[in-house]
Amino acid sequence: METQPLAAIGVAALLLAGGVGFVLADTGNAPAGTAAENATVSVGAEATVERAPDEATVTVVAVGRGDTAAAARDNVSGDADAITPALESEGATVSSSRFSVRPEYDYSRDSRELVGYVAVHTVEAETSDVDGVGALVDTAVDSGADRVEGITYGLSDESRQAARDEALTTAMERARGDATTLATAEDRSVGDAVTITTTDGGQSAFDVQYESADAGGRTDISPGPVTVDVRVQVTYELD
Repeated sequence: METQPLAAIGVAALLLAGGVGFVLADTGNAPAGTAAENATVSVGAEATVERAPDEATVTVVAVGRGDTAAAARDNVSGDADAITPALESEGATVSSSRFSVRPEYDYSRDSRELVGYVAVHTVEAETSDVDGVGALVDTAVDSGADRVEGITYGLSDESRQAARDEALTTAMERARGDATTLATAEDRSVGDAVTITTTDGGQSAFDVQYESADAGGRTDISPGPVTVDVRVQVTYELD
């Protein structure tokens, strides 16, 4: 019975293990007994890099209530006007300031009853002083903020790019290593990369809740790391 090499009959093998994908394929039509032309191996690999955050965004809210929309707005305006300069005096940059007024209703009876209006002034402040976020929160509260909506940690553009470069390098090393292992099993060797595609998982920032310390009632915050995830899909020629 006549036999043909595995690569020459166009068999593709797909292996999945630990989130890494492999595809071995022959795109040529070599005759029996000869080396296949244009044979390739496609490999997917991932890498994650962690970095300590070097940026933070603090979101605080001042709330005012009144019988009318104008009264609610007036009741919140004084506190809100004090929050922004206070945060800026701590070195933060106010990146966003939003204001809204809405009616409040009492639903305890069969029909709703208008009981007044609530005005909400939201301020977002960015800072590169990650260790000083607790003090920034205290400044906002002392200046009239009624609550802290959230604290988000992240990476500056430069830090994020450096982390991404490292993750890409690691992912490519893993991809070539896996491709080499797969090719060796077929008595082949890995040649040049034919195609490379990348997918970013984005940077995962951590929201944290703050607690006031017992001593002096000041705020102490310990952020977690920020992760940068990438995935590469590489197709190599087989020699």
